[in-house]
Amino acid sequence: MARILFLIGVLISVSGYPQSKIDSLEKRLDREKVDSLKVKLLLDLFDEYQYENPAKAETSIQKALGIATGIRDKRYEVMTLNAFADLLNGRAQNDSAISVFQRALALAEDITYDSGKGIALLGLGNTYLSKGDLIQAEAYHQRNIAFAKQVDDFEGLASSHNNLGNIYNETGEYKKAMEAYTYAAKMNTEIGNEKNAGINFANIGLINQKLTNYNKALDYYAKSDSLFKKFDFLPGRAFVLKNMGVVYRNQKKPDAALEKYHQALESYKQMDLKREMSQVYENIGNIYSDKSQSKEAIYNYHRSLSIATQTSDSINMAIFSQSLGQEFFNSKKWDSAGYYSKRALQMAKAVGADLTTMDGYKVLAQVYRAKSDHEKAFTALMEYQILRDSLYTLEKRDLAEEIEAQYQNEEKTKEIALLASEKELQALQLSKRKNERNGTIAFSVFILVFAVLLYNQYRIKQRANKELQELGRLKSNFFANISHEFRTPLTLIKGSIEHLEQNPEEQLGRNDVKMIRRNTNKVLGLVNQLLDLSRIDEGKLQLKSTEGDIFKCLRTAAASFNSYAAQRNMDYRVEIPSETLWAAFDRDKLEKVVYNLLSNAFKFSEDGELVALKASYTNADLVIQISDSGRGISEDKLPFIFDRFYQVDGGTTKDREGSGIGLSLSKDLVELMDGTITVSSEEGKGTYFTVQIPMERIKTPRASVEVEILEEIKETPIAETFDLPKSDVRDLPAILLVEDNEDMLHFIKTRLVETYRIIEARNGEEGIKMAMAHLPDLLITDLMMPKMDGMELCKKLKTNLETSHIPVIMLTARAGVENKIEGLETGADDYLTKPFDAKELAVRVKNLIDQRQRLRAHYRDNAYTVHPEKITTTSLDRKFLEQVLDLLEKKYTDANFGVPQMQRALAMSKTQLHRKIKALTNESPGELLRNFRLKRAAQLLSQKADTVTQIAYQVGFNNLSYFAKCFKALYGVAPSSY
Repeated sequence: MARILFLIGVLISVSGYPQSKIDSLEKRLDREKVDSLKVKLLLDLFDEYQYENPAKAETSIQKALGIATGIRDKRYEVMTLNAFADLLNGRAQNDSAISVFQRALALAEDITYDSGKGIALLGLGNTYLSKGDLIQAEAYHQRNIAFAKQVDDFEGLASSHNNLGNIYNETGEYKKAMEAYTYAAKMNTEIGNEKNAGINFANIGLINQKLTNYNKALDYYAKSDSLFKKFDFLPGRAFVLKNMGVVYRNQKKPDAALEKYHQALESYKQMDLKREMSQVYENIGNIYSDKSQSKEAIYNYHRSLSIATQTSDSINMAIFSQSLGQEFFNSKKWDSAGYYSKRALQMAKAVGADLTTMDGYKVLAQVYRAKSDHEKAFTALMEYQILRDSLYTLEKRDLAEEIEAQYQNEEKTKEIALLASEKELQALQLSKRKNERNGTIAFSVFILVFAVLLYNQYRIKQRANKELQELGRLKSNFFANISHEFRTPLTLIKGSIEHLEQNPEEQLGRNDVKMIRRNTNKVLGLVNQLLDLSRIDEGKLQLKSTEGDIFKCLRTAAASFNSYAAQRNMDYRVEIPSETLWAAFDRDKLEKVVYNLLSNAFKFSEDGELVALKASYTNADLVIQISDSGRGISEDKLPFIFDRFYQVDGGTTKDREGSGIGLSLSKDLVELMDGTITVSSEEGKGTYFTVQIPMERIKTPRASVEVEILEEIKETPIAETFDLPKSDVRDLPAILLVEDNEDMLHFIKTRLVETYRIIEARNGEEGIKMAMAHLPDLLITDLMMPKMDGMELCKKLKTNLETSHIPVIMLTARAGVENKIEGLETGADDYLTKPFDAKELAVRVKNLIDQRQRLRAHYRDNAYTVHPEKITTTSLDRKFLEQVLDLLEKKYTDANFGVPQMQRALAMSKTQLHRKIKALTNESPGELLRNFRLKRAAQLLSQKADTVTQIAYQVGFNNLSYFAKCFKALYGVAPSSY
């Protein structure tokens, strides 16, 4: 079924002047000296060009606008703004049109220009309708109706009623739509506005068309078309052609329908009306769908959806997505059908398009049934049935017919008078039928209510199950993340202890001891947080207040982040009064709140950004404000950030990771102190936390009884340095170590640095750059890192021809089998779970590097042929080597074929080719080509295929002495003795 709206813009009469009239207007414009008269002439030219020549129409209105802004009488500027906005609306530039109409409305209200205000209100209603915002569209038309009644603007009153009919038509409220169209038709007929009456008759025909009263629909279209011909009104005629095509389609006359659609499409293209063009493309798609020509149908539906998307036409985006969903279902492409139907449902619900929502549920039910998902199929079918019953009941159709009959009766009052007695008899019969119908309806309502109750019980049960599943998911994420928080420090502690056990004669260095203490404190802090949460849940956590200087406590807590801020070059600002605030407070709990909030601020801010802490004492309240200029929190996630286990970002990059309990614990601790914590945030601008705690100030005691509280300042991790030069030039295999945790980086480096050259990177992005620059023999990466995680790093390396051969070992605290499978699927060669044994890591590194060396040796030692699958570990490397060997097989006999020709054939630079082939075969491209020729020569010599001289020429050597020298260097004997 076609779903279309006939939108009326500003009602400026278009009389279809002949060309001589346009010429006359242009001549008058050239002679005119008065600016106000110039504006009127330009507006008249705009009216003539609007549908026939859009480019000249735009030129005329731009000139008019330029003149009108300089005229003292601002009515001309209002008229010009309304006309310009109408042009933008016709081109589907909805946001621009709304902005211009609002300018016109504000100016008209300021100068009390009633006509301009009415046109602006009407234009805003039409533009919001074009945009798909039905709520705003209805609000502006209702506002215009109230204003038109005040100033007796009958034309504006009729126009807004017509457009209200369009809105109700779109939402499936046919009774209201018919009432609005009938009122508009009656009003336009009374004031003699035949053109607009034709528009109303066309819309009444559209309602009859949707109610399958096709003969009545054609009658009304013919009636409206005769009026449009009279005024040469091209938009009206195009509308009628399009809807006559719809009727012919429903009457099974596809060829006649296609003819009407193409005529309408040409008219809309001429007027550059994109919204209507998109609707006609959908109509054409419907015809091809009826003919089971799915390819052509989908092509036209995609064209309609593309235009609707370009113009942000929400309603038609929903409609066309639904048409695509239906057509993909007809083609048995279930996934595509489900995707477009869900997309249509989402957009239709957002704009209140119930008809499209109903059709979307219908197709979804069919898709789920085809995929044997019967539970979802039943749910979708119930939603479809409820909407269908509410939109297509017999009562609504009867009401629509009664409204039409009322209009017809008003036109034919004499005939009604003659048939009065017959109508009384019919009324009695109708009353009897209504009584019977009412009984049936009452019984049906009872059944429906019973069914709804059962369905509600089912939905409640489903909702409860969904909530339990969500809670379970949150808990699973929490335990996975908290395990990561434990495993990394445990790895460092365990590794140092194992090293001491295996080397009892050695002693731990000072930095190693500090590292163990830092990570032990970190684990202890996590355990204490979990215990605090448990005590809070059980109501056993109590305040332990002691007297002290609160401001001094806050200064100490804030100072513990100074070195971290300096390390990241961040603008860290602390504003705490220098005075003393002596009070009784729980020092431990206040510090935990401040540490948690500051940690979050640093965690979700990039290097170089702002983090600020401000404290004050006002009205017996301690106020702590912590803000940052980081990435912020979206409005939809903001209400949940204090929920237990909730995380704003569930990604695997470590700077977005956490346990999900810090803010929840902070809120619980603040409330335990009878305080409040609030948050405000804006994406891209940062987050602002405010903590307010009631605090009674105590008079500062005398100096003799003051107790100095020693504050513990957190140590900044200091990585141990090595006595190696800045550039490690040792002839050893190179390992690229990608790890953001300084302690872990130091730990792994100390275990491997004696045997390998170590290259360091602090995150995935830096790791990619270092791998491309150095081409290491092996790469070790953590899974969870800032900016780019290990999964993405591995994927990028393994899909890049230059780096695909590099073995990758992935370290992670996520110990699940599914996590390991995911890592290996990205191309990782090995996967090690924290906490791991340093010896095991060293063995795996050695095995992978030895494996690559054996593969290269296999290539070097093979006498005649090489199998790429035996010397490569990835499909990309295998494909590349196969390409190289195929090229050598074709070209080795050509003495002029060398490395430059190889570069061109493989589309690689000299450096790229050398690095890749060297990594795979341990030979340069020149050596690879020369040895390939020598192996072919050895094969021919062993078969005694020809003389040494002829074989040398056959394999691409022109110099016999050079051939003999190279052959002996490779095989240890002269060619003649082989």
